[in-house]
Amino acid sequence: MDYIQHYHNDALEFDYWGKDLITPAEIRRNQFIQHLCPIKKGQKVLDIGSGRGWFSLHCANMEAEVTAIDLSEENLNRIKNIDPRIKTIYGDACSINLPGKSFDLIVALEVLEHLVDPALAIDNWKKMLKTGGILFVTVPYKEVIRYSLCIHCNRKTPMNAHLHSWDAPKLASILENNGFYILRATLFAHKLLSALGLDKKLQKVPFRVWNFLDKLCGIGNDKYSYLAVKAIRQNR
Repeated sequence: MDYIQHYHNDALEFDYWGKDLITPAEIRRNQFIQHLCPIKKGQKVLDIGSGRGWFSLHCANMEAEVTAIDLSEENLNRIKNIDPRIKTIYGDACSINLPGKSFDLIVALEVLEHLVDPALAIDNWKKMLKTGGILFVTVPYKEVIRYSLCIHCNRKTPMNAHLHSWDAPKLASILENNGFYILRATLFAHKLLSALGLDKKLQKVPFRVWNFLDKLCGIGNDKYSYLAVKAIRQNR
């Protein structure tokens, strides 16, 4: 089974949309991303690997012009049903072809770790960004990749279909080699908060307090779960 069929089957097998399936930790991650990547009215945004579409829906609520791309027709249909303003496209992150389209912002949230050829994908994305446009990506940070048997094909496969482990220098290098200048790299979601069960216990705490605690936990160490990088497309 190839990876395209894998993600198609995955969306049919699992329901990612139930409110009870969105954990307090995931809600905090989403808040961090919204904080790090503010959306402007009228901004042309491409959400690559949109999944259950939370970021696309957020952008639409901010009155941006949003296009969501994913390998799951099921998820894309759900996004469209929730907000018809969002343009949805079935497509592969490594071979997107949108002639005449140019975006102010491209986001790829927890996508690069899944791709067979991340450099090819990034080069492809660059072509759809305006000069000076922003690419915003998030990845698991220094992930130790583990393996299990795939429920679809019964073959040894990396957990969560993650093919690559990323740190800040590795991610910066692949972006810079493909024509981007790094504006900001940020670690977030410290593992201590989850280890102490604070994701659930403090879920009603305002985001600014949570952000302070997250930074406080990282003093003197980098035990974070995620890395976000904002990069600008340089001149052609």
